Amino acid sequence: MRVLSLSHRLPGILIDNHTILNAPALFDYDTIVWDVGGVMATIRQAARGEGEFLTFADRSVVNGANVEGAAGLAALLQRRRDEVQRALERGATLVVYAFPPTHFSGVAGFTGLDSYWAIPAPAGLAWDAATMPAGEGVQAAVVDHDHPFVAVYETYQRDLLYRLYFDDRAPGFARHAKVFLRSAGGAPIGVEFPVLNGRVVFMPPPRHAGEDWFASDEGAAIGRAVEALLGTSSASAPYWASDLAVPGLEERQDAVERARSAVEQAETALDEAQAALTERAAVRDVVWAQGDATLLAAALTCAEAIGFERGLTPEGHAVLLDGETQVHLVAAASTEAVGMSAHYRLRQRLDGVIAQRAVAPRGLLIVNGQSMSSPAERQREIEDSLRVAAEATRYAVLPARALFAAAVTALEGASDESLAAIRARILGTEGVVTLGDLVPSLAEPTETAAEDETPTV
Repeated sequence: MRVLSLSHRLPGILIDNHTILNAPALFDYDTIVWDVGGVMATIRQAARGEGEFLTFADRSVVNGANVEGAAGLAALLQRRRDEVQRALERGATLVVYAFPPTHFSGVAGFTGLDSYWAIPAPAGLAWDAATMPAGEGVQAAVVDHDHPFVAVYETYQRDLLYRLYFDDRAPGFARHAKVFLRSAGGAPIGVEFPVLNGRVVFMPPPRHAGEDWFASDEGAAIGRAVEALLGTSSASAPYWASDLAVPGLEERQDAVERARSAVEQAETALDEAQAALTERAAVRDVVWAQGDATLLAAALTCAEAIGFERGLTPEGHAVLLDGETQVHLVAAASTEAVGMSAHYRLRQRLDGVIAQRAVAPRGLLIVNGQSMSSPAERQREIEDSLRVAAEATRYAVLPARALFAAAVTALEGASDESLAAIRARILGTEGVVTLGDLVPSLAEPTETAAEDETPTV
């Protein structure tokens, strides 16, 4: 668990120290420490041009609108408000070192900026002077010793200087507040509030924030306090703990390891079964795929089923291989008849091969026309112009339902000779490929079934 501290120095390897201007996205942290006094001091300096300020992405901060290479101060502060909201929505803890509410009018484009502009309050409650009157003191009393943030206060209690207290008579306070520290006179100064899905914990600040004698302990105590609130722990057992014998512990560790091994084996088996299912389901995808990329992937699976090997050109284009023969592949799907755009795509591919390699390449166009209709009901899967173009330019057009039928035949156990004949027909056709004499399910209707008008491919 990492902690982001804004304008409140907290040494520690798990703590990132930043200002409100140069911090990374606040919602990336589970714990945010917000020193109200330090944050407002930084904003005033940036608004008045007192020094150079950069964002986490090294953009200059300007007191104006966003421009090229610079971030507008008002827009940046509004973004921080959104980031705090998102952090609390996902359950973060916001630790607020409380200072009296103030207003600042020096940020261009952000009227009414107050020191609690970014911190949401529970319903019916406001972070204003009525709820948080100014008041200073150095004495505090713990009223809830079980609250985890008491340990944070104890790291700097000798340097305490609270600047405000909560009016426990303010509307909504009693309903939401969990008080764990009060002043010597009984005023709440350490209070936790549930906000969205997270919590906002108000702490009385030390007089000298970041002092070496307590800052490291303070940061570590904040981490432990948040873990206690969440019921988690990032601590690891010391090296010698494993040498301490506990009856039955080793047997239970072995049982956990056996169970974990069984889970890993089951997950591996599930992954393998899912991959096999996906591969086999792709055979069926070839007759309903509507996108060209989906159709191409399914077509390659079907082609492998009937004995082709898949390959790629140096440019990354798909090809089918059968021994020494290579055929360049393009897939085209349409809810209507596939037209000439598929022809132009394949011709461009083939012309590129001719120009680069001075060879006469073979081409194959896989078409899935009328893809929303059942394969048996399709009447016109390709336009006549595409059929004529294929014959004239001597490449093959293979309807997806014919490829599907051939793949099913292969999976049912067709002989090597039958599959070789199917591949030879696909490779040797100039025009529309017909497989009715090689694939039984594509055979022409008999005379007794003359009423069946389903065309043969």
